[in-house]
Formats: sequence, C-alpha cells, structure tokens
Amino acid sequence: MPTPPITLSNFVGYVKKYSGAKFYLILRDIHPQSVASIGLLKFKWMYNYLDRKARCGYANADLIGCMSQGNIDFVASQYPDLDRKKLVLLYNWLERPVQGAVDSDIRSKFGLSGKFVALFGGTIGYGQRIENIVFLAEHYKPNDNIVFLVIGKGVEKVRLESIAKEKSLMNIRFIDFMPQQDYLNFVKSVDLGLVTINELYRVPTCPSKAVSYMSLGIPVFAMINPNSDYGKVIEDAGAGYWTVGSDKERTIMLFDKIYQDADLRKKMGECGLEFYNKNCTVEVAYSTMMLQMEGLRNA
Repeated sequence: MPTPPITLSNFVGYVKKYSGAKFYLILRDIHPQSVASIGLLKFKWMYNYLDRKARCGYANADLIGCMSQGNIDFVASQYPDLDRKKLVLLYNWLERPVQGAVDSDIRSKFGLSGKFVALFGGTIGYGQRIENIVFLAEHYKPNDNIVFLVIGKGVEKVRLESIAKEKSLMNIRFIDFMPQQDYLNFVKSVDLGLVTINELYRVPTCPSKAVSYMSLGIPVFAMINPNSDYGKVIEDAGAGYWTVGSDKERTIMLFDKIYQDADLRKKMGECGLEFYNKNCTVEVAYSTMMLQMEGLRNA
C-alpha cells in the first residue's frame, strides 16, 4: 500500500492478522508532517489523529520503502520507537514511456519553433510553488528566446495566471490539457524540465516529476525545499541541477549555466535516462521489493 491514505492502516492490520500476509508500505508522502509544514493542517486535533494513523501504519508494516536516504532518516527521527530495520530504500518509479520519434511539428503547433523551452507539467497547487517559475519568467522577460510552459491544473492556477498577466509576462504560458501522446512528444522536444516544490516543506521531498523527465532523457532543473536530499540524487546522477527556490541568486546562476550550454543539457539528459533505467523502472522497483521481502523472510 502506498501513502496516503494512512486512514487504511487499521484495515490493513486486520487483513494482515487474519491472512498472515506481509505488509509492504510504499512511502510516497509523509503525513501529517508534510501538509502541516506548509500551513494546510492547522488544527492540532486533526494533526494528532493523522499522526496516530501514521504510527499505526508504520507499526503494521513489515517493510517501509522510502524514496531516499533523507526519507529514511526523517521517519526514523520522527518515530524513534520504530524498528529502523523496517526502513529500506525504494526509489520512486515510473512506467517506461512509450518510445517513438519526436513529432517534428509539435513545437510549431504551439508557436514555439526555435525557442528555448523550459517545461513544468503537473499539479499547480500549494505544494508546488509555481511562483518560482514566475520569478524566472520575470527575470528573463527581456530575452524573447526563452519560454516557460506550465501544463496542468490546480487550485493556484488562476492566481498565478493573474500575477503573470499583471507583470505582462508574455514568456510564460499556461495550458490546461494536452493529449497524452502530444504531451510525451512535446516533452521529448523541450530543452529543460522544471521541478518546483514549496521550500516551506520540512520533510524530504522526492518529486516524481524529476523521474518523468529523466525517463524521457530531459535535463532537470529542480527548485526544491532545503530539507530535501533529492536534489543531491539528481546532481549525483548527473541529470541536472538543483537549488532552494528562495535562493534567487543561485537559481539564476544555475539556470544560466544550463541555458547557455547545449552540450551540458545533452549530457544531463543522457545521464538522467541512465539513472532512470538503473533505478526507476517498474521492473527495477518490483525486483527491489521482492529482494527486500526475500531478505525479510530469510532473516
């Protein structure tokens, strides 16, 4: 079972008790600490309720697959009574995208021929802090060669569109929806994949969007929270750069390095794809979990 929903913890405990099955908890979101840290969980009674459910889930689990070492360390620090041997590394995975030739006309369909395109695709909500992309668009406003494209929907979309309009930012575009095949073709044609996470998160975040870009051989530029260690994962893989979104000077410096060096972008894309193939496919995730469960049975 993945997290959330942690409210299924009691049910899983019941099934485990009467079936004898092993329970592998796939840790995707660390609740309630994550939502509380960005101000979306303000009532102490609700926090305590969700925390009890989380503790129940962790206690029932035979293994807890964490997306990074930072996740392992964070959970261990929050729940010192938890058996640390339960916490194992399981990278976030993604189904291998359908491979095919890039549609040579896909950019022209959106009026982006000859442009440097930096793409964000996904939910536009409180956790993503798309203001980081708006900041980049404002900084590079005089450069009509750079376009920031945001594809997706979310509770923050209308407000951010309004901000972009007020600032007369013609270099940032918001698109609600794109057919899946068009989206995959388009992503393969962009120059840079953007990841942005609210820097107020105090839990280590492991954005699945980075894996999505790496699976398509696209270099990654991640503006994430300082408590996350996934930026180091990206840089150690050679797949891109990372920065804390609030560090504007470093953000611009690193974006410039990627923008100005096509060979660097090509190398980053190749390294990201290599990391994906070694660590983040469905097949690798399955093999990893089976080996970890086998080790549990042999212990």
